Amino acid sequence: MRWLKEVFLNFRRSGFMSLISIGTIVLAVTALGGYYLINESIAYTVKRVQQKVEVVVFLHDGLEKEKIDNIITEAKTLPAVADIVFTSKEDAYTEFLKDPDIAGIMKTFDGNPLPDSINVKLKEYSKDNINKIVKFFDSKEGVEDIQYGGSEIDNLINIINVVKMIAGAAGIIFIVSALLVVSNIIKLTVYARRQDIYIFRMIGASESFIRMPFIAEGIVHGFIGGLIGWGLVYGVVTILITQVRKETGIDLAEFYLFSPDFFNIKFMLASIGTGTLLGFTGAIFAQGRLFR
Repeated sequence: MRWLKEVFLNFRRSGFMSLISIGTIVLAVTALGGYYLINESIAYTVKRVQQKVEVVVFLHDGLEKEKIDNIITEAKTLPAVADIVFTSKEDAYTEFLKDPDIAGIMKTFDGNPLPDSINVKLKEYSKDNINKIVKFFDSKEGVEDIQYGGSEIDNLINIINVVKMIAGAAGIIFIVSALLVVSNIIKLTVYARRQDIYIFRMIGASESFIRMPFIAEGIVHGFIGGLIGWGLVYGVVTILITQVRKETGIDLAEFYLFSPDFFNIKFMLASIGTGTLLGFTGAIFAQGRLFR
């Protein structure tokens, strides 16, 4: 109880400075929370896109079915291959005719201009796996062309990584700023009460008895800052979910990061824990030299 009384007493004495300390932690927690949500959402989206990447192998017209079957049988033995689907030129043509725009174009050709093709799904997306599959099919007789969307995805991933690095750097800046602000504010509190600390030491008070109110102050600042930071992120994401649902009909709440179980409880606890840790760490740093 004494520690809490000291915390609220210090808060009343230096209310504005305490608000700055809490506000800085709020910014740090908000930045980190936003970065985490963005990072996880991007990673989830990229993974989903990568899972849809296929290597499409176009075959020479008139290639014997036996040769096609042999190529497919060999390809299925490759470790990187998850599934293989053969599409005949007739099936491809029929599928294209379902689209009215494409059907108009197809009818301008004499006959069926489409080739037989083999669609290869990967077990795991990677340049190495794609290169192995491309190299395998490139060595086979009867293969006319090989296409895949890997290069576009690689460019997208490179752009995303740059954005994530920038967001991560911003998060680190906010963390360092929060630690410095909390540390300096508690240093001012310690300095203002240096006479009390001297008296406590003269009457034989233990170091933990003297230090704990200042550590508790940092923890309380961090707890409040973490809770408010979670509230800000929660408010922004709730508005975003509502607007996206209204405009597109997509319910982001079905995505695990925005589900009530994760976002309302786990994310709140993580935000409060992060804020509390920042406040505690700042308080520890503040006491280094002043208590020597």
